[in-house]
Amino acid sequence: MNANLTETAMIANLSISQWTARKYDKGVSKKVEDEYNAHDAGRFNKILVAKEAINEIQKVASETRIFHYANTLPWSDNGDRILPAMNFYDYSDGIRERHEKFDEVVHKFIQSYPELKEDAKIRLNGMFKELDYPNVEEIKTKFNYIISFSPVPDSKDFRVSLKDDVIDKIKKEIDDRRTLLETNAMKDLWKRVYDTINHMIERLKDEKSIFRDSLISNVADICQLLPKLNIGNDENLIQMGKEIENKLLGVEPETLRKDKGTRKEICGTAEDILSKMKGYLG
Repeated sequence: MNANLTETAMIANLSISQWTARKYDKGVSKKVEDEYNAHDAGRFNKILVAKEAINEIQKVASETRIFHYANTLPWSDNGDRILPAMNFYDYSDGIRERHEKFDEVVHKFIQSYPELKEDAKIRLNGMFKELDYPNVEEIKTKFNYIISFSPVPDSKDFRVSLKDDVIDKIKKEIDDRRTLLETNAMKDLWKRVYDTINHMIERLKDEKSIFRDSLISNVADICQLLPKLNIGNDENLIQMGKEIENKLLGVEPETLRKDKGTRKEICGTAEDILSKMKGYLG
């Protein structure tokens, strides 16, 4: 395990909050239960504004989270992720671009909010309630995009006035916890590679399957990310990345679609690589 992780990586935490544009309607829920003579049958949630108006924001938020997870490694349960310094600038550029896009679509939504609210009066008819709708200033606070960075915890930084044996025990717990988290992060990286190659094999094996160019570009993407996310400097992972790149990325997707012989050959090579990976995954 990389003993200098505190110097070569940091913790990144992404938090995106959005207005759901949904509201539980107790009256309608009760009416449905009365009509069907039911009890605790469900909850009716009103869609306060047209779905397409909020979908664009949700799409940008989802794409941002996907980018965040792809470019970092798991760390703790509170959403903290490991960001290697080697990947910091690419990550920062990508996050900044998505942040700007998020602000853009949120601003567009805020501008159209009064009109959307008027449309809802017609669409919801008798279910429309003025109190369900925050004012414009309140709506602005419902959308947040926060990215924060912090150092990787290090037992050497632990300072407190306790007995030496207690401090040593706490430091050991910190080190053990960090070692476990690093190990899990590397396992996650191995699994990403495994899943990508396994998916490739599944599509190539089925001669009737129609696949997009992304089947190959996804493999190229993971090969490009491996050196940046390999926080443990795992030599086996380095070599595996090179083997995948050399053996699986020299063929165009269109060739794999049209040439059955090449498709079968690449599939077999991918299966051999996957078999090797199983040994590292345990």
